[in-house]
Amino acid sequence: MRDRRSAAAGERRSGDGGEYLSVGGPNAVEAALAATAGGDREPGAAEGARLRAPVSVHRVFLEDSAGRRAETVAEAARHRGIPVSRMGRGECDEMSGVRCQGIAADIRYGYADLDEVLAGPPGLLLVLDGINDPHNLGALIRTAEAAGALAVVIPARRAAQVNATVMRVSAGAAAWLPVCRVTNLTRAIEGARGVGFWAIGLDHEADHVLAAGSAGAVPGQSEGPTEGDKRQPASALDGAVRVALVLGGEGEGMHRLVREACDELARLPMEGSVESLNASVAGAIAVYRLLDRALFGRADS
Repeated sequence: MRDRRSAAAGERRSGDGGEYLSVGGPNAVEAALAATAGGDREPGAAEGARLRAPVSVHRVFLEDSAGRRAETVAEAARHRGIPVSRMGRGECDEMSGVRCQGIAADIRYGYADLDEVLAGPPGLLLVLDGINDPHNLGALIRTAEAAGALAVVIPARRAAQVNATVMRVSAGAAAWLPVCRVTNLTRAIEGARGVGFWAIGLDHEADHVLAAGSAGAVPGQSEGPTEGDKRQPASALDGAVRVALVLGGEGEGMHRLVREACDELARLPMEGSVESLNASVAGAIAVYRLLDRALFGRADS
């Protein structure tokens, strides 16, 4: 007899130490399995290393018509002692609410603690002010994880939360990169600034252009920190700098209080006829723009 789900697609349930949700697709399930095995930090990482998202897989669901990739992922789950239930064609899609390619899983997903992230190593923190489209959230998490960011910070209300769509669009990156959910984004930014993060708000109306490998505006066009300010923007994010990149939501951009909490505002140059970019595209460009030297090396090296 098949183990069928009676819950609605992608249902989220609160539980001790996290929330339970269904995710689908080989990438998402495989990443969740790997994160389950690796724990909350990178495997073998020393204290102070980058955190991982608190994720654990409770059960895997495999359709009878699943392909070889899904079968391989399910076999990996069995080797870890995770139960695998057989499903009929299309049942994984119905259960999770996304296209699953024959495999889905019930996982416990835990949002990370921002204070723990802030107490960790330096790097880039991506702060999202009201991203409502889960596809954009998933794409931004994927970019941030690929670029080696510390974490993503999202508000607990009026914004997309991590769900099956986010997990699938992120190609499983949401199972690795910590996502911190906060009740007040302005206070979160101020808290980050209090421990040395330089907050840069991405605003298409800003006077300054975001410079490659910089912590803000083009050299010579920004006054920078005031005298005596111990939080100093660096000429490059070389692994020793703390920067919080703040990105506004689709359409509305950053809220006023969030914008005012930033140390500076910067924009991407726009030479064409369109006035703005999709939120996930703009965020991806900005992340890689800021991490240019850290990822690609210095131009003179």
